[in-house]
Amino acid sequence: MGGNPIQFDWTLVATIISFLLLVWLLKAKAWGPLMKVMEERRTHIESMLSQAENERIQAEQIKREYQEEMRKARQEAQEVIAKATKVSEQRAAEILAESHEEAEKIKKSALVDIERERDRAISEVKAQVADLSVLVAEKIIRQKLDLKGQGNLIEQFIQEVGEMQ
Repeated sequence: MGGNPIQFDWTLVATIISFLLLVWLLKAKAWGPLMKVMEERRTHIESMLSQAENERIQAEQIKREYQEEMRKARQEAQEVIAKATKVSEQRAAEILAESHEEAEKIKKSALVDIERERDRAISEVKAQVADLSVLVAEKIIRQKLDLKGQGNLIEQFIQEVGEMQ
């Protein structure tokens, strides 16, 4: 048992060399491709986030345009309704005025017809009175009546005129 108190352990050196060899091998063969995959993944995620942001911005723009179009459509609809209401009110006023005019025409026509019928009736009564007067005069002349007979004849004439009306 005599030996050197500081002994060199080759196992430890072999382990360190193996470890360094493993690190170098991983760096050369695995770390590069792993980093490349990680970088590609990071780039892909950034691309997806950028695309999502662009799509969000586009969606907001479309939303604003849609809201503006809806506002314009509402405004146009209100204008159309207002115009239609105004036109219908004007047409109603025209129809009312036309109906008043028509009623006045009918009223005037009826008054003219009534006046004509009244004038015709008066003319007929006058003609009948004239005819009856002639008849009475003929009777008076034929009969050469006395005063009392003439009074009876006049009463008879008045009675005939009353029956004719």
